[in-house]
Amino acid sequence: MKRLRMVLAAGVALSAAGAALAEPPIGTRLGERLKGDPVKDQQAAARGAHAMASCLVNKYERKVRALLSATTADESQKAAGRLTGEVSCFSMPEGNHLFEGQRVMFPRDIFRGMLAEKLLKTDSARVRQLPLLQPLQQIYTRPWYPATARDPIVDEMATCVAEVNPVGTFSMLATEAYSDAEGAAMGALRADFGRCLRAGAKLQANRQALRAALAEALYQRTQPWPVAQTEQTGATK
Repeated sequence: MKRLRMVLAAGVALSAAGAALAEPPIGTRLGERLKGDPVKDQQAAARGAHAMASCLVNKYERKVRALLSATTADESQKAAGRLTGEVSCFSMPEGNHLFEGQRVMFPRDIFRGMLAEKLLKTDSARVRQLPLLQPLQQIYTRPWYPATARDPIVDEMATCVAEVNPVGTFSMLATEAYSDAEGAAMGALRADFGRCLRAGAKLQANRQALRAALAEALYQRTQPWPVAQTEQTGATK
């Protein structure tokens, strides 16, 4: 059993006893900024981070859903604070066989995406029944965008992809982070990325950040936000 201590910092800081986790700032290699981190590559670091997210969803599902329903940065920060504390988890990746504490940082956007991904997988039947929403909207805007800490362009594109190809998005989320299968699934979504990206905009998000944005956008489709009319009547881009 791994006993974890959650601590809130600038983004979301997590202290783990024996857990192999890493800090994934946008555009950098996971784990490279933590000296002595036993995690040597991105895939292993992401595996530990996803295991942490699973633990939080299993222990605090209501609080996790409250975090993802926030509509302002302040609400999001407060909801993340309510997820802090000590949690006992099984099946966490092994670090040192002795008691070892590590403190790591998650950017808010990636943390939210990982939690959303775990919630989606608890309701996979419903997710697979989500309809394709056409035509593309001229403008995508959702109440939860201000809480994500992402560039709005990324949230807009992810929302569009989750609407026009929910099955493909969910299939990508079924792969392991940084695996060849994930790369192939991302490649299969490339055409959707292109048609969903705002005209003249350039997508600047690494693989982990893009996966997180897609996970949250797909999760938010399953929630009762008042956007059904806009989804159905938006103009083509």
